[in-house]
Amino acid sequence: MPKLKDWLLPLLGILSNGFFCWLINQFPSKNDLHIPNSLIFSLMGVCIVALFILELSSKSQSSPASGKQNWLVGFLPLTGGGILYSLIKFQQVPAEFTSAVFYTSLSLFVVGIVLPPVLLLPRTWQRRLFWLPPAVFLWIGIHFLRQGQWISAFTFLVLEVVALLLPIIFRFIDKLRQQSKARLYPLVDQRMDSLAATVISKLEFLLWEVTSPFHRQYYQNLIFTYRTYRTQGLKTAGALTPDLDKVFVPLRVASKAPGQISAAMIQEQQSAANLRIWNFLTKISEQSAYKRIVVIGSPGSGKTTLLEHLTLTYAQHRQPPQAPKLIPVLFYLRQIRDEITSNQPPTLAQLVTTKLKDGQHEGSSLQPPPQWFKEKLRQGQCLVMLDGLDEVADETQRQGVSQWVDTQMEAYPKTTFILTSRPFGYRNAQLKQVGIVLEVQPFNLKQREEFLHSWYLQNEVKRQARQEDPGVRMAAAKKADDLIERLKKFPPLAAMACNPLLLTMIALVHDNRGALPGSRVELYGEICEVLLIRRQRDKDVPDTIQLNVGQQQSVLQVLALKLMVKKTREFTLAEGVRIIQHQLAAVAGTQVKPKQFLKHIENVSGLLVEKELGVYEFAHLSFQEYLAAAHVKETNQEKPLIQKINDSWWHETIRLYAAKSDATNLIRAALANPTVASLSIAYDCLAEGNRVELGVRQKLEAKLKSDVESSDPETFKLAAGVQLSRRLKNAVANS
Repeated sequence: MPKLKDWLLPLLGILSNGFFCWLINQFPSKNDLHIPNSLIFSLMGVCIVALFILELSSKSQSSPASGKQNWLVGFLPLTGGGILYSLIKFQQVPAEFTSAVFYTSLSLFVVGIVLPPVLLLPRTWQRRLFWLPPAVFLWIGIHFLRQGQWISAFTFLVLEVVALLLPIIFRFIDKLRQQSKARLYPLVDQRMDSLAATVISKLEFLLWEVTSPFHRQYYQNLIFTYRTYRTQGLKTAGALTPDLDKVFVPLRVASKAPGQISAAMIQEQQSAANLRIWNFLTKISEQSAYKRIVVIGSPGSGKTTLLEHLTLTYAQHRQPPQAPKLIPVLFYLRQIRDEITSNQPPTLAQLVTTKLKDGQHEGSSLQPPPQWFKEKLRQGQCLVMLDGLDEVADETQRQGVSQWVDTQMEAYPKTTFILTSRPFGYRNAQLKQVGIVLEVQPFNLKQREEFLHSWYLQNEVKRQARQEDPGVRMAAAKKADDLIERLKKFPPLAAMACNPLLLTMIALVHDNRGALPGSRVELYGEICEVLLIRRQRDKDVPDTIQLNVGQQQSVLQVLALKLMVKKTREFTLAEGVRIIQHQLAAVAGTQVKPKQFLKHIENVSGLLVEKELGVYEFAHLSFQEYLAAAHVKETNQEKPLIQKINDSWWHETIRLYAAKSDATNLIRAALANPTVASLSIAYDCLAEGNRVELGVRQKLEAKLKSDVESSDPETFKLAAGVQLSRRLKNAVANS
């Protein structure tokens, strides 16, 4: 007995074709070539019996009939006839073609009934029966031709030709099957293995996604890492560390070409742009360019803090409602530069996963689900932030880092990237995949006031170890308002306060070291130390010149004093080299070239800026004056200052010198040559000086008192001018 599986499908083919043959035979519009239903059922019965007998006979033979494996061919007429039947059923055939389509479909179903048993016959019988279908089609075609039904006649004559070609078609199908089995099956098996592995990986990923606590732990780690407002390098005594989200002031940004972005730490002109980074992130679905953002800003402009605040905001799920929900990933490029520029650099997904497992990224070690970051990056569900391209000191390595970033942007086209840099760092290592370049704008008055009020409030809360109540807010507001008023009345500090880092330094000094501007010399010293070395050291930026802060400052002091003597702020690179070369050789020997030193100060610390092509100056005149005063003190060159006691260009330098030195000789010089300018600076030295001999102090006080009471109009005018100047400065100091 044959097994059910050996003849079930051929039997199904006969029954299916027979059913449709009967069904189409019922159409009322078929009015010729009447085929009795009994004939159809008889044909089906004969073919079923033949199928059963031939199946038994093939089992009894040592080699089965060659057509036995081709029973699927019986379903081909069923498919063709079924399509034609559907077209007729749903009236998709023009009326003049209906009859031809009727009989074509009917003929295909008949062929489908007959084929399964025929294919089990020996090849000799198959060859003999081969002529039967063409003969039937020819007879039907002649019948329609005699009836004058030209379309139907033509259709069956075409079917006759097709029937004659069937052996060739079958042979081709058989060859195709054999070739497919030999060549395609192994490839299909391989693809199936790959597909199965992918499906298993996806299921594993989904299972981890549902059951793993990683996502929550990752966000918790981000919050722990970035919740504190960090200003690398600041060490002012008594300083507290406020929460980042409580003091952060949104930065203003403006789209600008990289070559047009200023490197100046203190910028005089401010843009009217009022855009925030969220203006771009909320529109990444509309503007694909916003998926590739480069943020460029001067030293201390808040680039790193911006990325840390974005990370914290997403980790706390506090992003704007219009912003996409993204998973934040923040890397400091200085920390991964060696890995991503190696001979076999990792992909971004590999890098994140490895760092998390090793506990080198965002604190404690985490175990992300398999392929978790790869899948999230592929789907565009991450916000990748890469901070500090400029902090990769070696230019060749920096270009390698830029190339790696470009590669990752190409590998993950749906992912949003933000890269930050100072202007010089991006100039020779620009990204090819960049969509938009944004410049960080300096703080305006509103931003400065917002930061100071928030900063002082957080400091008071932590200092008093209390909750935020009206008393704490009152104490904080008093300090903040005091500093705001002082900044308004002292333009040099107000200009510095446009830079977030310098504003923080000013607030620290004001809060912990006394009122401004009396202690501004300490502020300038703090700023210089932070910018020259401490901030780079705390951020782990490689030191390319290997000079400590004292050595660097001593060279800059020579430059500053020379510029003061020349009564200028500007110098060319060649002039700067000539001015500093002897002092630089004294502290560094030949290991650092003057040009290299000046470019380092410009690009790394920001104390020097290129004002225009080939022309340099200190970031602010106050830095030049402070460094010149420091050099005068260190080298005991007080005499030039005494000679300049009536020169207003030198007055700030004299004040800063007096704040750290004995001001006795300066006041003596003013008393010896009493003018409004000299006596005014003398009183400044008395108020701000580190030391003044008692006798000289008394002489100056007596001079002022006697001159105010003098009957000589010129003398009275001079004393009144000095008194007025003194009162104005006292008002500023005590307001």
